[in-house]
Amino acid sequence: MIIKKELKNAAFEYNEETKSFTLSNSEVRIELNKVYAFAFMRFVVRMAQKNWLIVKKKLDKLTENVIQSDQFNHPDQMEFL
Repeated sequence: MIIKKELKNAAFEYNEETKSFTLSNSEVRIELNKVYAFAFMRFVVRMAQKNWLIVKKKLDKLTENVIQSDQFNHPDQMEFL
């Protein structure tokens, strides 16, 4: 079974019979065997987690600062009368 995902500028394909993962665009085609495909996916997951943890730390710090301050007025916030 072949699983395909096509985007505007790239395409991804996984072939279950050969256990290969293929990345391609109009000019370049890269085929990874199962070992390299697994290593690539681990890399992608780690980068996603790293970026998520950085955003989470910034949000935690921001909410901590908001909770500590008595003022909840923000310049972008609207006031209703």
